[in-house]
Amino acid sequence: MSEDEFIEFEKSLKDEQNLNEFKKYITTNHYVELSKNDFDHQNASSILQNYIQSTKSRTKIRKNRINNYLKYAAVFIGILISTTLVYKKYVLDANSTVNEVTLQLENGEFKTIKETQLFKEIKNENGVVLGVQEKSKIVYKKESDTIANTKLVINTLKVPNGKKFQLVLSDGTTVHVNSGSTLKFPVQFISGQTREVELSGEAYFEVARNEKDPFIVSTNGIKTEVLGTKFNVSSYANDSFSEVVLVEGSVGVFKGKKRFDKNTDQLLKPNQKASLLKTTQNLNISTVYTENYIAWVDGILLFKNESFESIMKKLERHYDKKIAINYQKIKKEKFTGRFDVENIEDVLKTFKSNTFFNFSIKENEIIINP
Repeated sequence: MSEDEFIEFEKSLKDEQNLNEFKKYITTNHYVELSKNDFDHQNASSILQNYIQSTKSRTKIRKNRINNYLKYAAVFIGILISTTLVYKKYVLDANSTVNEVTLQLENGEFKTIKETQLFKEIKNENGVVLGVQEKSKIVYKKESDTIANTKLVINTLKVPNGKKFQLVLSDGTTVHVNSGSTLKFPVQFISGQTREVELSGEAYFEVARNEKDPFIVSTNGIKTEVLGTKFNVSSYANDSFSEVVLVEGSVGVFKGKKRFDKNTDQLLKPNQKASLLKTTQNLNISTVYTENYIAWVDGILLFKNESFESIMKKLERHYDKKIAINYQKIKKEKFTGRFDVENIEDVLKTFKSNTFFNFSIKENEIIINP
């Protein structure tokens, strides 16, 4: 490829759909060979032909579809040879970080966050230092007030099951991000505008007070607006609810619009929970013990009169294990318990001592039977 074609190709991989198409063609059982020295043109041709044949044997594909694969094969052989670095940057890095914390920069580049790292600067594509990582924490720099930010630059932190991470935003807000969660946030907030982040999963926020620029957390169906306070937000995709639990200060919760309205929306007080049922979109307010909802920040699993099915979802995220429940009767049974240093097998044995069931553990999967 010419230099212009290479730049255009690299830009196209920043689009998620293009990246997925690229991965579809070249991610095969032999993809590891891309990083070996013995990868050559003949090997590339063989891999792609095997991929086409295996696809053909699995599914009924029309002749013109096969011809398209062959057409792309010729193109991608050339691409594979000349853009191994691009592949490793956008595909191998993304696939090899399934169980690692990752930070996605504005340009689509993924950075793997190793929690053993004592000190590491986080830089953008231009080499500008955005922040500093120290083990399982990243602190973003605050730009001088004399520097006017006119465009939001968004980074995305992804925390897989089995891990937790801490983030200090450029305004001084501290965010504890729980397992299986994704947080999208600006590298720098713009003075005079709301400070808004987007959460999928669960996080505990300690918001830096700023009366001029309110802080807003957007989740699936519910928004929380604050000036400065401490609260927990939980909104996992596979949960039937989104909820906000207020620990300190006050927050406004609302849905379906950009800003909180004190005349029509709900204002929470400390020790209150706002829960939004995704099926009905009803917003309910109740009084709770906040320790039940924020114990995870200190590595504690705490359950109070919670259903077995709900608890198993939390265990999946905490221990990075897939749990299948083949015992309908036990799903709705309620349990209370506290765990911290126990492994997943010990936790299940504790539950089993109260209500009989069987379970088997095979690598990363747990099956629960009567």
